[in-house]
Amino acid sequence: MLEKKKTTKKLLIAVLGLWFAILFGAIIIVVLVLNGYISLGAPELPGAPPLAKLENGSLANDFALENLNAEQVRLSDLRGKVVVVNFWATWCIPCVEEMPSFQEFQNQYPDIVMLGIDQKEGLEQVRTFLEGKGIDYQILLDYNAKVAGSYKVFMLPTTIFIDQEGMIRFRHYGIMTPDQMAYYLRTLGVIQ
Repeated sequence: MLEKKKTTKKLLIAVLGLWFAILFGAIIIVVLVLNGYISLGAPELPGAPPLAKLENGSLANDFALENLNAEQVRLSDLRGKVVVVNFWATWCIPCVEEMPSFQEFQNQYPDIVMLGIDQKEGLEQVRTFLEGKGIDYQILLDYNAKVAGSYKVFMLPTTIFIDQEGMIRFRHYGIMTPDQMAYYLRTLGVIQ
């Protein structure tokens, strides 16, 4: 009986050790992907940012979301312009870190439309958070993350680039640098 308990305990320790190793390995892979050491980019994207994913050019799902002035903004109304859709939240540090560069691109290239889609937070919470940050590109509220779900957003930040015809061209996972943003906009012909 005592021998059986020892064997059971050893087996339990071995199984727990295996699960811990799998979990630890998965965390390492996620960290490597988010820091650009493992690329999600397609091989046909030479020079692309490490977290780039070329999309197949499918039509972007239309949506209508409320902005911070309680006005509805509909994606299909923006056809004819390049639209950069950034999914973010106030608690997401990388999301907040990339916002000033998005604002700079919006200021420098008024022909693009920046849409920041906040996830599952309230109007007053987002409005208060943005006070004094100098962000004036469109911030939209996805209260129930329905739009994020329709775009298969599984992590924040995720940024999607939509061309003038309303087709999805690129998806970027994680924080985006100004050089990476410039790459996407240059590829879409918005900047030189």
